[in-house]
Amino acid sequence: MRWSLLAGSAALLAVAGLLSACASTTGTPQQQRVSMEPTSYNEIAGWAEDRHAEALAAFRRSCPKLTAGPDMKIATDGGEKTITPGEWGRICNAAAAVKAGDARASRAFFETNFRPLIVEVQGKFTGYFEPELRGSKVPSRLFTVPVYRKPPDLTDQPYFTRAEIDAGALKGKGLEIAYVQDPVGLFEVQVQGSGRVQLAEGGTMTLGFDGSNNRPYTAIGTVLVEMGVMKKEDATWPAIRDWLKRNPQQARDVMRKNERYIFFKDTKTSAPIGAQGVPLTAQRSMAVDPMFTPYGTPVWIDTRRPVYRKPGATESYRRLMIAQDTGAAIKGPARGDVFYGSGAQAADWAGRMNSDGRAVILVPNKN
Repeated sequence: MRWSLLAGSAALLAVAGLLSACASTTGTPQQQRVSMEPTSYNEIAGWAEDRHAEALAAFRRSCPKLTAGPDMKIATDGGEKTITPGEWGRICNAAAAVKAGDARASRAFFETNFRPLIVEVQGKFTGYFEPELRGSKVPSRLFTVPVYRKPPDLTDQPYFTRAEIDAGALKGKGLEIAYVQDPVGLFEVQVQGSGRVQLAEGGTMTLGFDGSNNRPYTAIGTVLVEMGVMKKEDATWPAIRDWLKRNPQQARDVMRKNERYIFFKDTKTSAPIGAQGVPLTAQRSMAVDPMFTPYGTPVWIDTRRPVYRKPGATESYRRLMIAQDTGAAIKGPARGDVFYGSGAQAADWAGRMNSDGRAVILVPNKN
Protein backbone atom coordinates (compact mmCIF):
# COMPACT_ATOMS: atom_id res chain seq x y z
CA MET A 1 0.00 0.00 0.00
CA ARG A 2 1.00 3.57 -0.55
CA TRP A 3 -0.13 6.49 1.60
CA SER A 4 -0.05 10.23 1.08
CA LEU A 5 1.85 12.37 3.57
CA LEU A 6 -0.68 15.15 3.24
CA ALA A 7 -4.28 14.04 3.44
CA GLY A 8 -6.48 15.57 0.79
CA SER A 9 -3.59 16.32 -1.56
CA ALA A 10 -2.62 13.52 -3.85
CA ALA A 11 0.94 14.23 -3.15
CA LEU A 12 3.51 12.87 -1.94
CA LEU A 13 4.77 9.81 -0.97
CA ALA A 14 2.75 6.87 0.05
CA VAL A 15 3.61 3.40 1.09
CA ALA A 16 4.37 1.36 -1.97
CA GLY A 17 2.22 -1.67 -2.51
CA LEU A 18 4.76 -4.37 -2.30
CA LEU A 19 2.07 -7.00 -1.92
CA SER A 20 1.52 -10.18 -3.84
CA ALA A 21 -0.75 -9.68 -6.82
CA CYS A 22 -4.06 -11.44 -6.41
CA ALA A 23 -6.93 -12.24 -8.72
CA SER A 24 -9.34 -10.03 -6.80
CA THR A 25 -7.50 -6.91 -7.95
CA THR A 26 -6.83 -7.82 -11.58
CA GLY A 27 -10.19 -6.75 -12.92
CA THR A 28 -12.37 -3.69 -13.19
CA PRO A 29 -15.67 -4.19 -11.30
CA GLN A 30 -18.73 -3.48 -13.39
CA GLN A 31 -19.82 -0.70 -11.03
CA GLN A 32 -16.55 1.15 -11.70
CA ARG A 33 -17.44 2.40 -15.20
CA VAL A 34 -15.06 4.83 -16.82
CA SER A 35 -15.72 7.07 -19.80
CA MET A 36 -13.09 6.56 -22.50
CA GLU A 37 -12.62 8.06 -25.94
CA PRO A 38 -10.68 6.37 -28.76
CA THR A 39 -7.74 8.27 -30.19
CA SER A 40 -4.86 7.54 -32.56
CA TYR A 41 -1.18 7.39 -31.78
CA ASN A 42 -0.60 10.27 -34.20
CA GLU A 43 -2.79 12.46 -31.99
CA ILE A 44 -0.88 11.72 -28.77
CA ALA A 45 1.47 14.63 -28.15
CA GLY A 46 5.00 13.37 -27.48
CA TRP A 47 4.33 9.76 -28.51
CA ALA A 48 6.77 9.74 -31.42
CA GLU A 49 9.55 11.20 -29.27
CA ASP A 50 9.33 8.69 -26.41
CA ARG A 51 11.89 5.91 -25.87
CA HIS A 52 9.54 2.99 -26.40
CA ALA A 53 12.27 0.38 -25.91
CA GLU A 54 12.49 1.36 -22.23
CA ALA A 55 8.74 0.86 -21.79
CA LEU A 56 8.89 -2.45 -23.62
CA ALA A 57 11.63 -3.70 -21.29
CA ALA A 58 9.42 -2.84 -18.32
CA PHE A 59 6.38 -4.47 -19.96
CA ARG A 60 8.32 -7.70 -20.49
CA ARG A 61 8.79 -7.93 -16.72
CA SER A 62 5.00 -8.16 -16.38
CA CYS A 63 4.60 -10.94 -18.94
CA PRO A 64 5.17 -13.93 -16.62
CA LYS A 65 2.36 -12.65 -14.38
CA LEU A 66 0.04 -11.83 -17.28
CA THR A 67 0.42 -15.19 -19.00
CA ALA A 68 0.12 -17.26 -15.82
CA GLY A 69 -2.66 -15.29 -14.14
CA PRO A 70 -6.45 -15.47 -14.34
CA ASP A 71 -8.63 -13.89 -17.01
CA MET A 72 -8.41 -10.11 -16.78
CA LYS A 73 -11.33 -7.72 -16.98
CA ILE A 74 -10.39 -4.41 -18.54
CA ALA A 75 -12.56 -1.35 -19.19
CA THR A 76 -12.75 -0.08 -22.76
CA ASP A 77 -14.84 2.42 -24.72
CA GLY A 78 -17.19 -0.44 -25.58
CA GLY A 79 -17.57 -1.74 -22.04
CA GLU A 80 -15.69 -4.45 -20.18
CA LYS A 81 -13.54 -6.86 -22.15
CA THR A 82 -11.96 -10.09 -20.98
CA ILE A 83 -8.30 -10.70 -21.79
CA THR A 84 -7.25 -14.31 -21.28
CA PRO A 85 -3.76 -15.52 -20.39
CA GLY A 86 -3.58 -16.98 -23.89
CA GLU A 87 -4.22 -13.58 -25.43
CA TRP A 88 -1.56 -12.08 -23.22
CA GLY A 89 0.70 -14.90 -24.34
CA ARG A 90 0.30 -13.81 -27.96
CA ILE A 91 1.18 -10.22 -27.04
CA CYS A 92 4.10 -11.26 -24.83
CA ASN A 93 5.50 -13.50 -27.56
CA ALA A 94 5.45 -10.51 -29.87
CA ALA A 95 7.23 -8.47 -27.18
CA ALA A 96 9.89 -11.14 -26.77
CA ALA A 97 10.54 -11.11 -30.51
CA VAL A 98 11.59 -7.45 -30.46
CA LYS A 99 15.34 -6.97 -30.23
CA ALA A 100 16.31 -5.24 -26.99
CA GLY A 101 16.87 -1.54 -27.54
CA ASP A 102 15.26 -1.46 -31.00
CA ALA A 103 13.38 1.85 -30.80
CA ARG A 104 11.43 1.52 -34.06
CA ALA A 105 10.35 -2.08 -33.45
CA SER A 106 9.40 -1.30 -29.84
CA ARG A 107 7.14 1.54 -30.93
CA ALA A 108 5.61 -0.68 -33.61
CA PHE A 109 4.97 -3.38 -31.00
CA PHE A 110 2.76 -1.11 -28.90
CA GLU A 111 0.99 0.40 -31.91
CA THR A 112 0.26 -3.06 -33.35
CA ASN A 113 -0.89 -4.82 -30.20
CA PHE A 114 -2.74 -2.07 -28.32
CA ARG A 115 -5.23 0.66 -29.12
CA PRO A 116 -5.17 3.94 -27.18
CA LEU A 117 -8.17 5.19 -25.19
CA ILE A 118 -8.25 8.59 -23.49
CA VAL A 119 -9.59 8.47 -19.93
CA GLU A 120 -12.11 11.29 -19.85
CA VAL A 121 -11.48 12.48 -16.33
CA GLN A 122 -8.64 14.72 -15.22
CA GLY A 123 -5.58 12.81 -14.18
CA LYS A 124 -3.53 13.30 -11.02
CA PHE A 125 0.11 12.23 -10.90
CA THR A 126 2.55 12.03 -8.02
CA GLY A 127 5.82 10.19 -7.49
CA TYR A 128 7.65 7.83 -5.14
CA PHE A 129 11.18 6.53 -4.85
CA GLU A 130 13.43 4.06 -3.05
CA PRO A 131 15.20 5.69 -0.07
CA GLU A 132 18.69 4.65 0.97
CA LEU A 133 19.90 4.28 4.56
CA ARG A 134 23.13 3.39 6.33
CA GLY A 135 22.86 0.47 8.69
CA SER A 136 24.13 -2.82 10.02
CA LYS A 137 22.90 -6.32 10.76
CA VAL A 138 23.92 -5.85 14.39
CA PRO A 139 23.21 -2.97 16.79
CA SER A 140 25.94 -0.54 17.79
CA ARG A 141 26.30 2.94 19.25
CA LEU A 142 25.84 4.29 15.72
CA PHE A 143 23.07 2.00 14.49
CA THR A 144 20.36 1.87 17.14
CA VAL A 145 17.03 1.97 15.27
CA PRO A 146 15.68 -1.55 14.58
CA VAL A 147 14.09 -2.63 11.32
CA TYR A 148 11.54 -5.36 12.11
CA ARG A 149 10.29 -8.31 10.10
CA LYS A 150 6.64 -9.35 10.33
CA PRO A 151 5.89 -10.79 13.79
CA PRO A 152 4.63 -14.40 13.73
CA ASP A 153 1.64 -13.47 15.91
CA LEU A 154 0.49 -10.72 13.52
CA THR A 155 -3.07 -11.28 12.29
CA ASP A 156 -5.56 -9.04 10.51
CA GLN A 157 -6.44 -7.45 13.84
CA PRO A 158 -4.92 -4.19 15.17
CA TYR A 159 -1.44 -4.82 16.54
CA PHE A 160 0.91 -2.65 18.62
CA THR A 161 0.88 1.03 17.63
CA ARG A 162 3.92 2.86 16.28
CA ALA A 163 4.45 4.47 19.69
CA GLU A 164 4.34 1.10 21.45
CA ILE A 165 6.77 -0.45 18.97
CA ASP A 166 9.11 2.55 19.28
CA ALA A 167 8.96 2.10 23.07
CA GLY A 168 10.19 -1.50 22.79
CA ALA A 169 7.08 -3.69 22.45
CA LEU A 170 8.92 -6.00 20.02
CA LYS A 171 12.36 -5.81 21.60
CA GLY A 172 13.95 -9.14 22.38
CA LYS A 173 11.68 -11.17 20.10
CA GLY A 174 14.37 -11.76 17.48
CA LEU A 175 12.52 -9.83 14.79
CA GLU A 176 15.26 -7.36 13.93
CA ILE A 177 16.65 -7.80 10.40
CA ALA A 178 18.83 -4.67 10.52
CA TYR A 179 19.60 -1.57 12.55
CA VAL A 180 19.79 1.91 11.04
CA GLN A 181 21.03 5.27 12.23
CA ASP A 182 18.20 7.59 11.24
CA PRO A 183 14.63 7.22 12.61
CA VAL A 184 13.35 9.80 10.11
CA GLY A 185 14.97 7.83 7.32
CA LEU A 186 13.29 4.63 8.46
CA PHE A 187 9.94 6.44 8.64
CA GLU A 188 10.53 7.56 5.05
CA VAL A 189 11.21 3.98 3.99
CA GLN A 190 7.96 2.95 5.65
CA VAL A 191 6.10 5.66 3.76
CA GLN A 192 7.69 4.57 0.48
CA GLY A 193 7.22 0.88 1.23
CA SER A 194 10.71 -0.14 0.18
CA GLY A 195 14.31 0.96 0.56
CA ARG A 196 17.96 0.00 0.61
CA VAL A 197 20.29 -0.33 3.58
CA GLN A 198 23.98 0.14 2.85
CA LEU A 199 25.45 -2.26 5.39
CA ALA A 200 28.50 -1.44 7.47
CA GLU A 201 29.57 -5.05 6.97
CA GLY A 202 29.55 -4.50 3.22
CA GLY A 203 26.84 -5.05 0.65
CA THR A 204 23.25 -3.88 0.47
CA MET A 205 19.99 -5.10 1.98
CA THR A 206 16.88 -4.41 -0.10
CA LEU A 207 13.83 -3.92 2.12
CA GLY A 208 10.41 -4.95 0.85
CA PHE A 209 6.94 -4.68 2.38
CA ASP A 210 6.17 -7.56 4.75
CA GLY A 211 2.94 -6.45 6.40
CA SER A 212 1.59 -3.73 8.66
CA ASN A 213 0.26 -3.44 12.19
CA ASN A 214 -3.28 -2.85 10.86
CA ARG A 215 -3.52 0.53 12.54
CA PRO A 216 -4.98 3.68 10.93
CA TYR A 217 -2.72 5.86 8.85
CA THR A 218 -2.38 9.57 9.71
CA ALA A 219 -0.67 11.88 7.21
CA ILE A 220 2.02 13.75 9.11
CA GLY A 221 1.97 16.55 6.55
CA THR A 222 -1.54 17.29 7.75
CA VAL A 223 -0.36 17.11 11.37
CA LEU A 224 2.34 19.72 10.69
CA VAL A 225 -0.15 21.97 8.89
CA GLU A 226 -2.57 21.72 11.84
CA MET A 227 0.31 22.57 14.18
CA GLY A 228 0.91 25.73 12.18
CA VAL A 229 4.44 24.62 11.35
CA MET A 230 3.93 24.95 7.59
CA LYS A 231 1.28 25.82 5.04
CA LYS A 232 -0.50 23.09 3.13
CA GLU A 233 1.01 24.15 -0.20
CA ASP A 234 4.50 23.99 1.32
CA ALA A 235 4.13 20.54 2.87
CA THR A 236 6.23 18.61 0.36
CA TRP A 237 8.26 15.66 1.59
CA PRO A 238 11.59 17.54 1.35
CA ALA A 239 10.13 20.26 3.60
CA ILE A 240 8.63 17.71 5.99
CA ARG A 241 11.90 15.77 6.20
CA ASP A 242 13.86 18.95 6.84
CA TRP A 243 11.55 19.95 9.69
CA LEU A 244 11.70 16.48 11.27
CA LYS A 245 15.50 16.46 11.21
CA ARG A 246 15.75 19.98 12.67
CA ASN A 247 13.30 19.13 15.47
CA PRO A 248 14.20 15.61 16.61
CA GLN A 249 12.27 15.67 19.89
CA GLN A 250 9.06 16.95 18.31
CA ALA A 251 9.65 14.73 15.31
CA ARG A 252 9.29 11.61 17.42
CA ASP A 253 5.88 12.73 18.67
CA VAL A 254 4.74 13.82 15.20
CA MET A 255 5.72 10.52 13.60
CA ARG A 256 3.91 8.66 16.38
CA LYS A 257 0.70 10.44 15.36
CA ASN A 258 0.78 7.98 12.49
CA GLU A 259 -0.03 4.73 14.29
CA ARG A 260 0.56 2.68 11.14
CA TYR A 261 3.81 0.69 11.22
CA ILE A 262 5.36 -1.29 8.37
CA PHE A 263 7.35 -4.50 8.68
CA PHE A 264 9.99 -5.46 6.14
CA LYS A 265 11.76 -8.43 4.65
CA ASP A 266 15.04 -8.67 2.80
CA THR A 267 13.87 -9.28 -0.78
CA LYS A 268 17.41 -10.17 -1.88
CA THR A 269 16.75 -8.43 -5.18
CA SER A 270 18.50 -5.55 -6.91
CA ALA A 271 15.25 -3.65 -7.46
CA PRO A 272 12.11 -3.08 -5.39
CA ILE A 273 9.18 -5.37 -6.13
CA GLY A 274 5.79 -3.85 -6.99
CA ALA A 275 2.31 -5.08 -6.18
CA GLN A 276 2.23 -7.11 -9.39
CA GLY A 277 5.15 -9.07 -8.02
CA VAL A 278 7.70 -7.86 -10.56
CA PRO A 279 10.77 -5.61 -10.21
CA LEU A 280 10.04 -1.94 -10.73
CA THR A 281 11.71 0.11 -13.46
CA ALA A 282 12.62 3.72 -12.74
CA GLN A 283 10.41 6.17 -14.66
CA ARG A 284 8.60 3.33 -16.44
CA SER A 285 6.74 1.62 -13.57
CA MET A 286 3.70 3.33 -12.09
CA ALA A 287 1.40 2.67 -9.16
CA VAL A 288 -2.26 2.71 -10.19
CA ASP A 289 -5.68 1.86 -8.82
CA PRO A 290 -6.09 -1.78 -9.95
CA MET A 291 -9.85 -1.48 -9.56
CA PHE A 292 -9.69 0.59 -12.74
CA THR A 293 -6.33 -0.21 -14.34
CA PRO A 294 -5.16 -3.85 -14.22
CA TYR A 295 -1.51 -4.61 -13.57
CA GLY A 296 0.57 -4.88 -16.71
CA THR A 297 -1.45 -2.28 -18.59
CA PRO A 298 0.58 0.27 -20.57
CA VAL A 299 -0.52 3.82 -19.69
CA TRP A 300 0.56 6.98 -21.49
CA ILE A 301 0.75 9.97 -19.17
CA ASP A 302 0.84 13.64 -20.15
CA THR A 303 1.65 15.73 -17.10
CA ARG A 304 4.37 17.87 -15.53
CA ARG A 305 7.34 17.03 -13.34
CA PRO A 306 9.34 19.23 -10.94
CA VAL A 307 12.62 20.57 -12.28
CA TYR A 308 15.45 19.08 -10.24
CA ARG A 309 16.64 21.42 -7.49
CA LYS A 310 14.49 24.29 -8.74
CA PRO A 311 11.61 24.72 -6.27
CA GLY A 312 8.40 25.80 -7.95
CA ALA A 313 9.61 25.05 -11.48
CA THR A 314 8.06 22.25 -13.56
CA GLU A 315 8.62 20.74 -16.98
CA SER A 316 6.56 18.68 -19.42
CA TYR A 317 6.55 14.97 -18.60
CA ARG A 318 5.12 12.70 -21.30
CA ARG A 319 5.94 9.00 -21.46
CA LEU A 320 4.65 5.46 -21.58
CA MET A 321 4.39 3.78 -18.19
CA ILE A 322 3.50 0.22 -17.15
CA ALA A 323 1.02 -0.36 -14.30
CA GLN A 324 3.00 -2.53 -11.86
CA ASP A 325 2.26 -1.22 -8.37
CA THR A 326 -0.57 0.19 -6.27
CA GLY A 327 -1.27 1.96 -2.98
CA ALA A 328 -3.95 3.03 -0.57
CA ALA A 329 -3.66 6.67 -1.66
CA ILE A 330 -3.81 5.83 -5.37
CA LYS A 331 -7.50 5.91 -6.22
CA GLY A 332 -9.33 6.59 -9.46
CA PRO A 333 -9.20 5.82 -13.17
CA ALA A 334 -6.57 8.44 -14.09
CA ARG A 335 -4.46 8.34 -10.93
CA GLY A 336 -0.79 7.48 -11.20
CA ASP A 337 2.22 7.42 -8.90
CA VAL A 338 5.47 7.37 -10.87
CA PHE A 339 8.33 5.27 -9.51
CA TYR A 340 11.47 7.39 -9.89
CA GLY A 341 14.09 4.93 -8.67
CA SER A 342 16.69 5.83 -6.04
CA GLY A 343 19.12 8.66 -5.36
CA ALA A 344 18.94 12.39 -4.72
CA GLN A 345 17.32 13.30 -8.03
CA ALA A 346 14.65 10.62 -7.66
CA ALA A 347 13.91 11.83 -4.11
CA ASP A 348 13.58 15.42 -5.30
CA TRP A 349 11.25 14.57 -8.16
CA ALA A 350 9.11 12.24 -6.06
CA GLY A 351 8.94 14.55 -3.07
CA ARG A 352 7.60 17.50 -5.03
CA MET A 353 5.55 15.99 -7.85
CA ASN A 354 1.83 16.70 -7.62
CA SER A 355 0.49 17.48 -11.06
CA ASP A 356 -2.72 17.30 -13.04
CA GLY A 357 -2.65 15.72 -16.47
CA ARG A 358 -4.12 13.18 -18.84
CA ALA A 359 -3.97 9.40 -18.99
CA VAL A 360 -4.29 7.30 -22.14
CA ILE A 361 -4.87 3.61 -21.52
CA LEU A 362 -3.46 1.14 -24.05
CA VAL A 363 -5.98 -1.70 -24.38
CA PRO A 364 -4.93 -5.00 -25.97
CA ASN A 365 -6.18 -5.67 -29.48
CA LYS A 366 -8.12 -8.90 -29.66
CA ASN A 367 -7.84 -11.21 -32.65
